Amino acid sequence: MVYLDTSVLLAYTLTQAVEPQRHRATEKLVNRLRDGSVQAATSFYALHEVYLFALDTGPDFPTGSAYGKAALEHILALPVRILPSVSRVERAMYGRKFRALRDASDLPHAIVAAVYDCDAIVTYDTHFRTIAHLIPCTTPEEFLTA
Repeated sequence: MVYLDTSVLLAYTLTQAVEPQRHRATEKLVNRLRDGSVQAATSFYALHEVYLFALDTGPDFPTGSAYGKAALEHILALPVRILPSVSRVERAMYGRKFRALRDASDLPHAIVAAVYDCDAIVTYDTHFRTIAHLIPCTTPEEFLTA
């Protein structure tokens, strides 16, 4: 099972017009999810980030909220497991393990992926490369050609 980071969820939903190449790659990945050849998970944290992105980029609150809701509905319709947040103890333990991760906002993704034994993090965020020796990270394009 692979972990889908927020950047992949955004490319599939809210940024498809500005990132058409990434959107096409995420669509191919989603097709593999639907045919059962790939199993994936994401987290409540990633879903929250998608919604916040919609709020931040929408022209006003009602529009951003509507975009966010539509994106979440699109994601929740996929055959992905939704993983919960981890305990305080797990955050502390894995936080030390992943201290090389420069972007603190990516830490919850790495921790959830590790706690739930994901095989890799699928992401467009290059920050995850610093922990690739602990949990593999790959773009959708790299994952699909592996």
